[in-house]
Amino acid sequence: MSDLSNEQIEQNFAEIHPLMTPAEALVEANRCLYCYDAPCMHACPTHIDVPSFIKKIASGNLTGSARVIFDANPIGSTCAKVCPVEVLCEGACVEKT
Repeated sequence: MSDLSNEQIEQNFAEIHPLMTPAEALVEANRCLYCYDAPCMHACPTHIDVPSFIKKIASGNLTGSARVIFDANPIGSTCAKVCPVEVLCEGACVEKT
């Protein structure tokens, strides 16, 4: 078995969906209506307070945003990689694209 170079290893473990730039995240966060009954929260299996974490992103408080997620789901970063958001929270959103 041959050894892989660091570059090949990085390509093998690259994000399928690359992270948003800070500007893209801000644009997306500002689309949120912060619904009172938040259908996105009800659709989330861990019931993360989606409007709260999005509001924190919109205000530049990324640490606070992460805290909201991890308070509801200690393995939130792992779940984020496999969660079908287009079916769950985004699928339930009243402000669909």
